[in-house]
Amino acid sequence: MAGETTSRERRVSGTTLTGIADAVGLQEGAAGVRSVVAAFRRLGNPAVKDVSRATSLPVPLVAAVAGELRKRGLLTKERPSSLTPKGMSLSDALGMGLDLSSVCRSCDGNEIVIPPELAGAVEELREIMAAGPAVDLSLDQSHCTAETKVRRVLALINAGLLPGSSLVLIGDDDLVSLAIGVVGRALGIPLTSRLAVVDISEDFLDFIADTATDLSLPVDLTQHDLRQPLPQRLLGQFDVAMTDPPYTAEGARLFLSRAVEALEEGPARSIFFSFGAKGPNDMLDVQREIIDLGLVTHSMIRNFNEYEGSGILGGTGFFQHLLTTNTTGLSAADAYEGPLYTREKLQRRREYRCMNCDERFEVGFEAPWSSVAALQEAGCPKCGERRFRPGALVRKGAAAEAGAERPVRDTARQL
Repeated sequence: MAGETTSRERRVSGTTLTGIADAVGLQEGAAGVRSVVAAFRRLGNPAVKDVSRATSLPVPLVAAVAGELRKRGLLTKERPSSLTPKGMSLSDALGMGLDLSSVCRSCDGNEIVIPPELAGAVEELREIMAAGPAVDLSLDQSHCTAETKVRRVLALINAGLLPGSSLVLIGDDDLVSLAIGVVGRALGIPLTSRLAVVDISEDFLDFIADTATDLSLPVDLTQHDLRQPLPQRLLGQFDVAMTDPPYTAEGARLFLSRAVEALEEGPARSIFFSFGAKGPNDMLDVQREIIDLGLVTHSMIRNFNEYEGSGILGGTGFFQHLLTTNTTGLSAADAYEGPLYTREKLQRRREYRCMNCDERFEVGFEAPWSSVAALQEAGCPKCGERRFRPGALVRKGAAAEAGAERPVRDTARQL
């Protein structure tokens, strides 16, 4: 009888999870809801952002799942929330009472610990970031933290690629080029034989140029729209490439293909690829792009990258070390004119409610606010509140066609 009861409880619990997934429109289905419940069970009363990091689900989806859990009396109403007795019973029925998971306390699961001698480098990079250009949300920019910049440099050192290799950064709104200079100075050794940055933003390139001069850091800067093939002088010139592209499959393919263009020919050339957490269908598209380019994964660290102000993705993204092979090709070598950035592809809006006056706003594709960050910055027009609670998705027609390219000039500056 006890076994039958347990089996029945699990069936009921599974139905509950499926119902929540359907209500939210969660791509991950019941398994995604289960991961949220497990995170609340394991973490106690975590913030939504912490659950997002634990589950790799975007913050709005975690918030929407949490809302459905509250409706069913499974999660407490106060925030941060925790499982109610009913929620604990659900988690017990799902077999969540046994938790043997653990995370390295030293590196927080990032596999790289910043040594004490680089603490000053982290602080210096924070000061540099504070003086730098603001992010452009329309280009999917989101600055990684100073700690992440240093960890990226250490990852190249740990891989045996620095000091000594030539490195090209395909896009550098994260200012990793400057981190190379700061860390190298702290260690007392030049880290690269050649350092280059290719980016569309004149503001970032000017800032890198000025700061690199102060650091006595030689850097080759090229303003270039990556929708176009790289300039001839950059083709096949580098040992290592690094990129943090727009968070779309098209963005991943385009930026990775430009990285391949810049590398010397042959297998086992390294590309370090940063990307935000996506649903399994979207990640399948990204992985297909990687395979189609003839690249292979050497290693990957989840939640390695931490970003400032990237609320949608929970402020984290993975860090993947890719290697070229004998079949690596330039499948996006021609000019690209299709949709590239999230704003160009997003076909939906989500409703947000003001936490003070309950006024409702649509955020997303062709909405008055393209992002939650933009809404928070503007504040509620009615009461000025800057806190908003996510609601349901609002489907709106087809995606807009990609905007026309804005011309850019190709210039190179050698410091």
